[in-house]
Amino acid sequence: MGGRMGGMQVFALSGTVGAGKSTVAVALRDALLARGIAVGEVDVDAIANETPSPPDDPFNERVVVAHLRTMRPLWRDAGLEVLILPRVIETAAQRDAYAEALGEPVRVVRIDAPTATRHARLVARHAPGPERDWHLARTDVLALLLVEAGVEDLAVTNVDRPPSAVASEIVDLLGF
Repeated sequence: MGGRMGGMQVFALSGTVGAGKSTVAVALRDALLARGIAVGEVDVDAIANETPSPPDDPFNERVVVAHLRTMRPLWRDAGLEVLILPRVIETAAQRDAYAEALGEPVRVVRIDAPTATRHARLVARHAPGPERDWHLARTDVLALLLVEAGVEDLAVTNVDRPPSAVASEIVDLLGF
């Protein structure tokens, strides 16, 4: 598949909290770079967390979309062939807003992991307290919501193997 003449391919790595989106995104970037593909990976959560979110946009999607729209010409000028966006994609409207901002279709890869694995990752990542409690409560609800939404083009499981193996599976499934 590789890059397309005049455009870039965009892949959102979606999944519930603790599924491993960010870790797999870095491994996917590295796997594509190793194949000579000009690829970028954007920490979308970091962009969303740069400013306080308004009550009507709790995950700061408007900031994310504005950032993607602003960066689009810079990424194109740099010759980026693939852009990887680790981010929970809950709806087709959210995916489509990203696509509109980037001027390219967005393919969604849902990263799955079993409940026990997600919980263990979240406990290791967050200190005891309200933030950890929120993530632990959110992961199972969100996992079901994402399956029901069915926004993904494909899904892979991220458990009991290194992120590079998950990334290799994604590379193969996407046809690189």
